[in-house]
Amino acid sequence: MSEKKMSSSRRHYLKSLMLSIAKGLLEDEAKEKEQERIRWMAENCPPLSLPGGTQQLQEFLKELHHKIDVIDEERYDLESKVNKATKEIEDLNIKVIDLKGKFKKPTLRKVRMSADAMLQALLGSKHKVSMDLRSNLKQVKKEVKEEDKELRNVGDWRQNIEDNKKGNVSSSRKHTLKSCMLAVAKDWLEAEALEKTKERERYMEENCPPLEMPHSKDDLMELCKKMYDKVNVVDEERYNLEYKAIMVCNEVKDLNIKIVDLRGKFKKPALKKVRMSADAMLQALLGSKHKVTMDLRSNLKQVKKDEKKEDKDLRDVGDWRKNIDDKAGMDGRKKMFEGDN
Repeated sequence: MSEKKMSSSRRHYLKSLMLSIAKGLLEDEAKEKEQERIRWMAENCPPLSLPGGTQQLQEFLKELHHKIDVIDEERYDLESKVNKATKEIEDLNIKVIDLKGKFKKPTLRKVRMSADAMLQALLGSKHKVSMDLRSNLKQVKKEVKEEDKELRNVGDWRQNIEDNKKGNVSSSRKHTLKSCMLAVAKDWLEAEALEKTKERERYMEENCPPLEMPHSKDDLMELCKKMYDKVNVVDEERYNLEYKAIMVCNEVKDLNIKIVDLRGKFKKPALKKVRMSADAMLQALLGSKHKVTMDLRSNLKQVKKDEKKEDKDLRDVGDWRKNIDDKAGMDGRKKMFEGDN
């Protein structure tokens, strides 16, 4: 049965229904995320309770400053992780687009058409063009030169290059080149790690300057409140970055799975050609317990042939030339006469 076509009003209604459901799901997810953030902040950032003494305020201020350093360092690490993952996502998206192909080829119908008919359809009926190009060609005798002979004797240039490559590099040379490449890569990695450490130290010096203790109690209390607010802000940023890092890592995993699916999960290994007999192949497939042989003649039954009288008579006759020689002359007649008697 042919499927009924959906009307435009029905399609519009279904589309609006799907959009409203998606909107509700997104709002519920945002509310759940906000509740999770508030709960986490309440656990990690309790309300401020300032101590009474000056010395206690100073100790509390030092703790807050140290806490800011730790949280800000974690926030920096998460930010660098997110930036690295976003770059990786961009590269993976480009890879996916390349594997899929940017443009899909349209499904064209196969039409059997000669070249002359195709040209006539393109140029029109006025232009008479024939694709029989051989009729217009002149017959030219080829003059074989010495250079052509030499080029012909050279053969395929790819094969010559491969042969030269195989013979040039020795195993010791390969080992030295490999060790040099590894040493250069090690130097690059060490330089990159050193640069990252310097960048981190510079960031921490800019955002977390050394603590300067005020002397009066009011100044200490005011500074404690500022430091506490800063702790809350930095901790909230760290939470957001941590959530973003988890989302980005999941996206990277999904893209890697997508690329594996597009490429094909398994690659066929390059197998060597091995000459095997049929018996060895069967033994490899079935195992050593099953003994199967491809020598089919050994399984045949031996059948005895029934010898007929005609065959015996023919066998007794022997060579006809010898019989004629025996019967010729007086001796032959004598033998025949004795045989009849």
